[in-house]
Amino acid sequence: MTTAGDIIDGSLRLLGVLAEGETPSAATSQDALNAMNQMIDSWNTERLSVFSTQDQVFTWPASAISRTLGPSGNFVGNRPILLDDATYYVDAGTGVSYGIKMINQQQYDGIAVKTVTSTYPQVIFTNMKYPDIEMFVYPVPTRALQWHFISVTELTQPATLATILSFPPGYLRAFRYNLATEMAPEFGVEPTPQVQRIAMTSKRNLKRINNPDDVMSMPYSIVATRQRYNIFAGNY
Repeated sequence: MTTAGDIIDGSLRLLGVLAEGETPSAATSQDALNAMNQMIDSWNTERLSVFSTQDQVFTWPASAISRTLGPSGNFVGNRPILLDDATYYVDAGTGVSYGIKMINQQQYDGIAVKTVTSTYPQVIFTNMKYPDIEMFVYPVPTRALQWHFISVTELTQPATLATILSFPPGYLRAFRYNLATEMAPEFGVEPTPQVQRIAMTSKRNLKRINNPDDVMSMPYSIVATRQRYNIFAGNY
């Protein structure tokens, strides 16, 4: 049962700031906890540093061109760090799932008539506002659709030094050694080459195991449909 305090004490020992059997001051421990949470917060922005995804399900109403998702949005839920291109929607009437193509703002702004309607949307543009993201679809759906918004599940940040850390294999070692390199400048010390090497290797191992299995294939729009090229959306 490893706690955040255990990781922090181990990191301080790796830096030589803490001797075996010593206990850091309350101020040092709190500063180290803040550094640990900032490091985890940064790792959340790295797709391969996160081990799982979340599926948030909401009903997109008919004739709605945009929706917001977040703690206070139209869809109240977790604000995604970034929507995954695995996001899809389901027609409740038929039970059929449809993929959606992610486009950027330039591509969305290039759509001449954004209010064109259709049974199913083809593309989605996401404006990563805070605290709620804003999503625009094209064409505008004429029926309510069940959307599955896929994004990474953020790594849990410990609230206190006594918080027990529950992570898959490999994370505790990566936390300890990477936290040591993260805190070193605050103590005016340089991590040993071995600590730096293990920090890099342990995080690389996490990214290797978290790497999704990419399969080479033809674009879905080519193999699954025979739609004509859409001059408004810039895709099939």
